[in-house]
Amino acid sequence: MELEPDELARRITEGEGKTLEFKRGLPGPPKLARTLAAFANTRGGLLLIGVGDRGELVGAPRPRETLATLRRIAAEWLEPALELQAGVLELDGVRLVWASVPLSPARPHAALDAGGARELVVRVGSSNRRASEATLKALRAQVAGGASLGELERSILRWLATRPCGVHGVTADEFARARNIGRQRARRAFTHLELAGRVVAHGSGAQRRYAPVS
Repeated sequence: MELEPDELARRITEGEGKTLEFKRGLPGPPKLARTLAAFANTRGGLLLIGVGDRGELVGAPRPRETLATLRRIAAEWLEPALELQAGVLELDGVRLVWASVPLSPARPHAALDAGGARELVVRVGSSNRRASEATLKALRAQVAGGASLGELERSILRWLATRPCGVHGVTADEFARARNIGRQRARRAFTHLELAGRVVAHGSGAQRRYAPVS
């Protein structure tokens, strides 16, 4: 996945929310791990480093080093480890570090603290909260229910298997055009596959891009 500057600028103007979080600099590993786990457990999300709370562009400190540390935290401070897509992008002359976290097929992910204790967190609005027992039960049922796929979902998986999705993935609208079906119907089917853990997704809205789970 590659973020386009125009798309990134649009997301920033929308402000923080369930699938978007701003950080001026890289938080400590436990705090960052909570954000990554909450995104992965709930609906995925985009983390931007180098952006203030009100959307002001301040620039990421030492972007390449920040990017490497971000990847290390995703691998070492979550159980199971989390794969994310991340990079450095320049917007209005300012370099930002971005990380796109999918709704993970390996969920639930636990964030580790400095002592190694595990905490299961979810995204509520623009905050990360400890998951209740009811939330965890619903999350696990969501994953377990993924085996029940309709013909449309199965046809999407067959279609994805024939396409060179790479790291960019495809949109639901591309499938809708290829198979001459309604866009909303296609989007619902892709969302079902994502919740079932059969595809991973990055981005938002019509630009949300999907790829099969490797």
